[in-house]
Amino acid sequence: MDSKNDLQPLSFSGSEAVRHLKDNLLPYFEKSGLNPYVTEDWKKGIFQLFGIQITGFPDLEEKNYVLLSNHISDFDGIILGLLHPKIKIIAKMDWAANGELMAFLRLHKYDIVGIYRDVEIAGLDEAQKKSAKEHNIRVNMECCKHLKDTSGPHHLLIFPQGTISDINKNSKERINPSFAKIASATNAGIINIFTEYPGTDGKTRIVGGEPYILSGRGTDCRQAWIDDMINLQNQLRDVRSPVLSEKHSQNNNPSEPFF
Repeated sequence: MDSKNDLQPLSFSGSEAVRHLKDNLLPYFEKSGLNPYVTEDWKKGIFQLFGIQITGFPDLEEKNYVLLSNHISDFDGIILGLLHPKIKIIAKMDWAANGELMAFLRLHKYDIVGIYRDVEIAGLDEAQKKSAKEHNIRVNMECCKHLKDTSGPHHLLIFPQGTISDINKNSKERINPSFAKIASATNAGIINIFTEYPGTDGKTRIVGGEPYILSGRGTDCRQAWIDDMINLQNQLRDVRSPVLSEKHSQNNNPSEPFF
């Protein structure tokens, strides 16, 4: 990969992600003398490729956290999932259902579960809707169980925007409030994370906020989350502008069916 790739939106379907892996990532590892099938080399290569710089994170060994990141590219989960070996990642079904992609990611102990978005469910027939909703309930229960596991630190990574989107253009209607329900149900601390759009021509910065606990159930904290994300972003200078597809650059209007 080279800087020319930064001119293209980094968003892929499951099958596109497999092609990108084979056509771009694996050749980069080969040229770098790294083995992409060895987790230590995979992390080193990904962090090296994007120039990852991490600041402001608390010790992820201390307790269980809900990690809430902005979603600016399909590399977000790949990068953030390497921050700790026990991070469960909520992802789109298109990725989670791709066997070839998941087989590769599981080599590196990525724990990825897929959910159906509301807009996807709306397009299904009644039997499929019932199945999809039941699946989402099971995933939520699984995530809560993961966060309640006290055998060691266990974290849950959620992208509250639901899909790739520019946090600077979001209204609160863009944000899925389900993270608040999960955090409240498990009494888990929350860490907000600002992730810069990944670039291969310099550094890509990831900023963690101070951990916090939600004060009570039913609180609408969507706007507060957006405001905090922008505050984290403002800690950086010369933030790389995101390159978004037409679809992702137009998905901020409150009237649109985000979930």
